[in-house]
Amino acid sequence: MVASKVNEVYRVLECRPDSYQGWYYQANQLRHRNLCQDALYSYEKAIEYHPNDYFAWYYKGKVLEELEKYLEAIYSFSVACKIEPNNYWSWYDQGYIWQDKFNNHSQAIRCLEKALQNKSKDYWAMYRLGKSYYHKQKYLKALDLFQQTLTIRREDYWSYYWQGECQQKLKQWENAKKSYQQALNIKHDDYWALLQVAKIYQKQCLYLEAIKYYEKLENLYELEDKITENLLICQKIVGKKNW
Repeated sequence: MVASKVNEVYRVLECRPDSYQGWYYQANQLRHRNLCQDALYSYEKAIEYHPNDYFAWYYKGKVLEELEKYLEAIYSFSVACKIEPNNYWSWYDQGYIWQDKFNNHSQAIRCLEKALQNKSKDYWAMYRLGKSYYHKQKYLKALDLFQQTLTIRREDYWSYYWQGECQQKLKQWENAKKSYQQALNIKHDDYWALLQVAKIYQKQCLYLEAIKYYEKLENLYELEDKITENLLICQKIVGKKNW
């Protein structure tokens, strides 16, 4: 199986392209076989023939991303965007790298908003944009985006969860609980949603309800000391003897 795959690759390489189309075709074949370094070389040769080709720059960015050369990938995507400003993928992939690899949410917002201008109902760009606005502490804007993603994916755990996070920051405790409960309807024993509901009940001095969720967490997971301490505090307040 491995030998067959290698032979296929060498047959591709043996064609020795001498045109843009040949190098670009070879690059795509190598990329599909996950031979990213060879694909990168071929895309670069294609770009020498056709330096203003959007697709060669875009896919060069993709193989650089696979090779974990993230700043070089961003550069390739940005060149693709200069060639074709009205695109979705190069803007989205730039935004993803800025957010996920560099925690640069200002740059992520700039790129993801451009992506949404070209694909206005895209779940992933909208969801990631919401997360970047959350990390920039723009909670109302983030909340609006997560509510929009829920019109696209009505049973999306993560949108409900992050909606709850925004509502907590805005001190909308009841709305936050509803959001986490919706998340729990999708993932019934989810650690993070159970924990957030427990903490909100404790903030509201509803200790019996908080205990119920802390104890469910205790039955399902090994808890950090701080969470166990919160459970003991609630039990002590309501006068349980087994704390």
